[in-house]
Amino acid sequence: MDDRKRDMNSNIWKLLLFHITQRRNYMAILSIFFLSLPDTHAKQIGFYMGAGFLASFLLEIPSGWISDKIGHKKVLVIAKVCMILSTISFIFADSLFLFITGSILISAGNAFASGTNSAFLHNTLIELKKDKRFSKIASKQMANASLASAVLMLFLPTLTSVSLVFPLKVNLILDFVGFGVAMAFISPKQKYEAENEEPISIFENLKRWKGTGFYITSVFVGIIFGSMFAITGYREPFLQSLGFPVVLIGSVIALSRFFWFIGGHLIHKIEEKNKIKKMFSLEIIIFPAFFIMISILKNPYMAGFMFALMMGYFWSRKEIINKYYLDKFCLNKNYKATMLSIKNQIGSIFQTIFTFSIGFLMAVSYSKGFLISGIVLFCLLITSYFFMRKKMD
Repeated sequence: MDDRKRDMNSNIWKLLLFHITQRRNYMAILSIFFLSLPDTHAKQIGFYMGAGFLASFLLEIPSGWISDKIGHKKVLVIAKVCMILSTISFIFADSLFLFITGSILISAGNAFASGTNSAFLHNTLIELKKDKRFSKIASKQMANASLASAVLMLFLPTLTSVSLVFPLKVNLILDFVGFGVAMAFISPKQKYEAENEEPISIFENLKRWKGTGFYITSVFVGIIFGSMFAITGYREPFLQSLGFPVVLIGSVIALSRFFWFIGGHLIHKIEEKNKIKKMFSLEIIIFPAFFIMISILKNPYMAGFMFALMMGYFWSRKEIINKYYLDKFCLNKNYKATMLSIKNQIGSIFQTIFTFSIGFLMAVSYSKGFLISGIVLFCLLITSYFFMRKKMD
């Protein structure tokens, strides 16, 4: 194996380390640390979280376009710098302002990495002539990162016995490791020349997918993304209302990461057998059925298991969907990260809509909230799939 090929192969394991260090495994502890500060109260948690959501929404598409313009490696380094600064902000936080700053920086780090990591890996595999294995390699990468995340999520809270801020300091060490990894990435030589085109703006990129099926597919995928994210704030309160022990709440998230690990090592077979269209059609039933089943469950442990199973499946399918987009909708290979960021932005729109809408339902009853959400989700998915199928055929 020549030196160049060896260097390019190293991008694969480096990306795994990068993914692991990008995870914010201290988030469950963060709100507890915040409330330990003087003159803070629970309502303010929504302020710094909301600032992060807004920043994520505003940065998603521009970050992908910037990535395609200045280079994927540079943007991955920027993403890691944002994460380092966010952790430092929290460590030294003594007020709401620094928590808002940290939350915005986390969102910036996620936005810069979103889409870019997939585009960077795809270009790496093209140079290695392994691009047909993208979904398998990417899914396993994310699966292994999720398993490491599950271990860290179970381990970091034990460090609060030293101090509430100590888990963040440990995470800062991981962030610096991730920064070193990002600096060590080898940029692929693969550079595509746009066919007789000058560099194009974000808005020109938005126009070029009109009529291709990109937008209706992104609506279908985005509806699922938005609905699954919208319920995360109600998962723990719902489980507690059923009698799930508070001390075991973190185990549900850790178990979901374990299911993600299993799914990530298996789900690439769907793409290899060209059954992703069948997967989309089945998801019209799978996700609404999950919502409705949760609404009728009375056993807290069964409900926790269902949450973990569904979130594990939801995340394990991410990279085969990205591969579908790269194969079907990548009209200009110089703008891969831009395309994936636009897809993610559409999901963020639905996340915002569903988060506010579901809140009104959950205020009445968790069970009714999940039931009605499941019915509405089914109607939205079957309608969007009707239009999407015409473009897929």
